[in-house]
Amino acid sequence: MSSLHLTIRSRLDELKQQCHELCDVDNGHAKRGSKAGTTAELFSTVQLWKERSLHHVLEALDKAGAQSIDSHIEAMEHHEKAAKDLFELTRGFLRSSGNGINLVLDNFAVDLAGLVDCIVTSRLEEQRIIHENVVRVLKDENHKLAATCQSLQSVNLSLEERLEVLENTSGAGGDAILCNKLRGRVQHLAIRQRELSTELESAAKDRLKHRRELEKTKTLLAESQKSLVLTRAMHDKETRQLAAMIHLNHTQVAQILDASRSATDTRRHQESLERFSVLHFSSTFEFPSTNSVTHSKETSRATNKTPTAT
Repeated sequence: MSSLHLTIRSRLDELKQQCHELCDVDNGHAKRGSKAGTTAELFSTVQLWKERSLHHVLEALDKAGAQSIDSHIEAMEHHEKAAKDLFELTRGFLRSSGNGINLVLDNFAVDLAGLVDCIVTSRLEEQRIIHENVVRVLKDENHKLAATCQSLQSVNLSLEERLEVLENTSGAGGDAILCNKLRGRVQHLAIRQRELSTELESAAKDRLKHRRELEKTKTLLAESQKSLVLTRAMHDKETRQLAAMIHLNHTQVAQILDASRSATDTRRHQESLERFSVLHFSSTFEFPSTNSVTHSKETSRATNKTPTAT
């Protein structure tokens, strides 16, 4: 903690102590947090007035009776007098306390103002001395830099004059030619630098434009991906529905084919029976069998029945 803080803290402690001494005093000795002194005297006076007022009221009521109007009026007068005296006492105490506190605060303000003025003045004096030293050092450095700059400028002028003389000499050596080449190269590089700066600005603008287009493309891509996911979901749903319908159609077609196949088998069976009957008749008529009489009779009987059936 700095000396300024310590000094002000000590003065604030002194002010606090003085306020305690002013508000809580017991036989001239300060007691922090106690109820003695002037405050205790005030409370005791209030209690005394309360007891006296109550005593007078009770005496008046005992003398005149509980139903007497005069007793009530007298009691009210005693209470009013007690309240007035209490108010005057409290106001006097507050006035004296306020005057004492104001006096202490005024003295403290004057003391603190003088203390702060002294501290600030000393600090300002220290800062002024430091500032003067810094300014003096900077001025010395500035003079040195000015002298150095002047000497460098004179050297530069002498070098420029020497270079000009060498360039204007007809029989100049390689240094003059090299200087001319270097000067031309520097001029070319300066022009190229300006061109590159312009191209760099244009490239920066194009880059910003391309970045915006890229952000826009990313947004469109995200929307397209969402649409693709939705389309795939709808396609899968429709594919499952079509597969279910195709499976149902296949089942119905299989049932129809089974029924048709059953009907076709029945018709083919009947046609086979009819064809067998016709073939059997033809074979019996062309190549009669002579193995047995019974077979011949059955064949003749079958032959006789066949035209009738036909």
